[in-house]
Amino acid sequence: MTNNLRGHQGDVQFASIQSIPSSAKRVLNKPIALGEHSGHMHVITGDVEMLEAEGRIICVVGPDGARIQHVHESNFSEKDYESSKELPQADHGSHLLPEGTYEFYIQNSYNPYSKLMERVID
Repeated sequence: MTNNLRGHQGDVQFASIQSIPSSAKRVLNKPIALGEHSGHMHVITGDVEMLEAEGRIICVVGPDGARIQHVHESNFSEKDYESSKELPQADHGSHLLPEGTYEFYIQNSYNPYSKLMERVID
């Protein structure tokens, strides 16, 4: 298992975690984040099982590894979830993820005008 691996791909951040919350439920693979205007999306492909728990996205990466990719929706099909081969990238390069358990979340930033933390928009 990977320990203390952290990284980001644009506004999507990830970190390895040591345990899966007991409330986690398996879900079909889907984009981690969608671009609000660009048609781009962040996806995890390869040997991966996706779970959700309390609004959190958790991915369990198997021994064959996985890849976080930033692609345009026109260059992606459902079958692409099965392979970790690199797809034509949009703006951000892909990252290989070794076997382990990871949590994914969207970067937040402080807006001094509203005095609130806000989700970064792609």
